[in-house]
Amino acid sequence: MKKKFKLPLGGLAVAGLAIGTCCATFMGETVRPYDMVGVKFCPKTANIRKNNYEQSQQQLDKQYCQYEHKMLSEVWGRKQYSSLKPLPEDSFIIRDIPATKTTHWWYLVSIASVGGGVLSWAKKCEKVEVDAHYELEGYKTQIKIFGVNSREERDFKTDTVRNQWVGMRLETGLISQEGVNERLNNLSEVLSATHTAALKQFDAGNSEMDKTIAENRLDAAKADKERAKLQGKGGNTTPANQNVDELRMAELTKALKAHEDSWLLDLINSVKPIFLIGDMGSAKTSMAVSLGLIRENLGHKVHRIADKHLNGENSDKWNLLKTECKHDNNSSILEALQDQIERRSERINQRPTEKEQFILDEFTQLAKISNVAKELIPLFVTSTYSDTRKAKELFIGVTHSFTNASFGDGVFELRQRGWLIEKFSVNGETPIPRVVIRTGLKDMKGNNLEDVEKTLPSWFRPELIHGHFNDSPINFEN
Repeated sequence: MKKKFKLPLGGLAVAGLAIGTCCATFMGETVRPYDMVGVKFCPKTANIRKNNYEQSQQQLDKQYCQYEHKMLSEVWGRKQYSSLKPLPEDSFIIRDIPATKTTHWWYLVSIASVGGGVLSWAKKCEKVEVDAHYELEGYKTQIKIFGVNSREERDFKTDTVRNQWVGMRLETGLISQEGVNERLNNLSEVLSATHTAALKQFDAGNSEMDKTIAENRLDAAKADKERAKLQGKGGNTTPANQNVDELRMAELTKALKAHEDSWLLDLINSVKPIFLIGDMGSAKTSMAVSLGLIRENLGHKVHRIADKHLNGENSDKWNLLKTECKHDNNSSILEALQDQIERRSERINQRPTEKEQFILDEFTQLAKISNVAKELIPLFVTSTYSDTRKAKELFIGVTHSFTNASFGDGVFELRQRGWLIEKFSVNGETPIPRVVIRTGLKDMKGNNLEDVEKTLPSWFRPELIHGHFNDSPINFEN
């Protein structure tokens, strides 16, 4: 097995710092960082018109012009060496000597090298710290293992030697077999008594803690009671930390219990499918939304609503519910039914703890849409009556009739397992409180009750129930 390559972090740190120092110290310096000029004094001969002009000029150049004096360009430009009567400008030959270019990039190299060196050193220190930690933990582990091993070895050798001496005493007749057995029994009793005493000690500690907790809770209850008295609420009021929604739900539950043997409360808490039937104008949708709102405030979310007239006349009622999925046309509704069948199977396998709602309106004519719908509806109805309880689904269906044409053949017996509630209207427009529970109610012996006459309370309307939980509480006494 090849050894894993490890970077020499210490060497990299030293190399980086050394390279950075060299670059900054030596390579950043220049030979001549300033501009200079070379000045030659080359006077002109006065024998301009004579025959020996060139010879005179050469002699002057040989005597003066071969010497060059260098100085800073700034000094020459400011004429710091000029006299009161300066020489003519044309007697000088000026040569510019530019400064040597500086190597700024070496400074960048030095910064990068120093940074790399510092980073390498930091990584090295971090690695040393981690290695030291693991090494220390390894030492601790070895010490613990050695201690346990030594203790067990001592106990084992002690028991071995003791057993050997007991055997020798038994062989030589210094002790009888009954004495050995009695000694073992006494030792066992001591161990058992020690164990029992330890358990009692733990129980005593737990009892003391329980007593302390009970006293603290009693003090807290007394403090809450005193606070309620100071606030003028009396001693039988609800706890101070109960929120408004819980109070509203408690009021609503009390009203439901008081109405006609609490059949509405049984309906809301039931996990059996609910089908609402009736003529036009009997407020079937209003009752479905009212049931959905109460269940929603009990913590059962509305997963899906399917209604061909979802955005029509009853849109104001549907909008009171907080819905995850909405379906408002035939094709979308059929897809929703197929998806709901599969969803129920998935939820049964997942064993959910929270319930969810599915409200389906305008169920009457779905089976007549197409051949696919005709085959799908009986499957959906069968799934509704057999899978919703295990899938923790609260189903509400709305239809005009409860016939085989709407529900498909072969599901009549299944339909007796759920709630079937019929609503009524006077003239096809005005609903009345009367309802007839065709199936769903049972007597004390579990027998099915059929065609039971009931009524809805006047406040059982979606807009009033929604307002009850949104700063417009219902006055149930009136």
